[in-house]
Amino acid sequence: MKFTKLSLVAALAMNVAFAGGDIAPVEPVVEAAPVVSESTISGNIKLFYGTNDAGTNKLFSAGHLRNATNTALGANVGNSVGDAYADIKYSRKVMDNITLNLGMAYLSTLGLENDLVSGTWADHGAANAAAQPGATFGSVINGAVSDAAWINEANVVIGGLPGSSFLKIGRQELDTPFFYSEKWNIATNTFDAAVAGTNVLPDTTLIAAWVGRGNGAAGSVVALANTNFGGGHAAFTAAVKPAYAYAIINKSISDTTLQAWYYEIPSVATAYWLQADVGLGEFSLGGQYAGTKLSVSGVKTSAYAFKLGYADGPLSAHVAYSKRDNKAFGIDISNIATGHTAGSESRLYTEAYWNYGFVGAQDAKTIAAGASYDLGMAKLGAQYTNVSTSLLANAGDMEEFAVTASTKVGPVNADLAYINAKRNGSAKDNTVLVMLSMPFSL
Repeated sequence: MKFTKLSLVAALAMNVAFAGGDIAPVEPVVEAAPVVSESTISGNIKLFYGTNDAGTNKLFSAGHLRNATNTALGANVGNSVGDAYADIKYSRKVMDNITLNLGMAYLSTLGLENDLVSGTWADHGAANAAAQPGATFGSVINGAVSDAAWINEANVVIGGLPGSSFLKIGRQELDTPFFYSEKWNIATNTFDAAVAGTNVLPDTTLIAAWVGRGNGAAGSVVALANTNFGGGHAAFTAAVKPAYAYAIINKSISDTTLQAWYYEIPSVATAYWLQADVGLGEFSLGGQYAGTKLSVSGVKTSAYAFKLGYADGPLSAHVAYSKRDNKAFGIDISNIATGHTAGSESRLYTEAYWNYGFVGAQDAKTIAAGASYDLGMAKLGAQYTNVSTSLLANAGDMEEFAVTASTKVGPVNADLAYINAKRNGSAKDNTVLVMLSMPFSL
């Protein structure tokens, strides 16, 4: 759970609707680099707060810190979390169809741990990992947390190649079913990668990617180290070998998007993801089938999912079902880039709003339903997710009901959420989130 818990690239505008709750699939498009007038500067400033009342915790209570030996200094440890974040990106068109991008990110508690919270959203890292482990989302702060700053983007985009082809080389966000940048947290994980795409075939996009390193981490999304200005990026395998991804995306059938992805992580695993999304006027249908295989043990895992969606003006709704097999000791059907385990988000249609790491886990049978309505001044949403398994002691079971509201106040985007949930046989608890962001451009 988060609280205790390749558009290959957003900039290339190939968006694919995978996540639970997306009821209107967006057809993937591969475009050349956007036309940049010499140079642009843009960024985002965020302030996130969350609180939870699990166990003896109380909502909006700061909780208590822990000392260097990780011993609680009082009750209600780490039930409220907070972080401030800023990023800035510089883009410059150096030649026709060639654009350079460089981005920096900065993460800080702003001293909130001294008064309002006792945990952080993302992993700040630590100067002395033995005495002061890095705080992850929902974990306690050991009296002090260092600020973190890192290069979150550094790449070159080459567009205008034959067949509407492009290359993007360097540090970037990715968006594929098994390797992707998670957006729910205050900071986003990125990759050192090279991505090539082409539309040389009619109504078809071909993708190939070399993924060298990433800084993803389960639950906290980013695994940082304050002594590592590079952002904590690490290889996917112990042999320090890269991973590879290949895809074919076809839109030959009207209002239909077909996708097939294949992944290889040398000496570790292979994976595949098949998906079809069909638009039927106001309705939409979707189907997914995904699987993995560990290289050494040979253990295979798989899952399938279906979704029915409806959208008419300001109203949208969806229902979905997914089933993961009962194979143990395998890879969950979730984001490999953030650990494919507890706290890792899944692109199955049934993914919950807040409690990740369940729908793609062993023997998970999931039912999900949600709706949203745009009032103009605000957008309201509700989502219900129920995960059941046959495992002992209710392991892997999860039930969640989430209500959300999103609005814009001046230049500030405000997202509020209330989540009532229980997991692994525990009692129900409540979570309240306040997420503020202010995008800007110069």
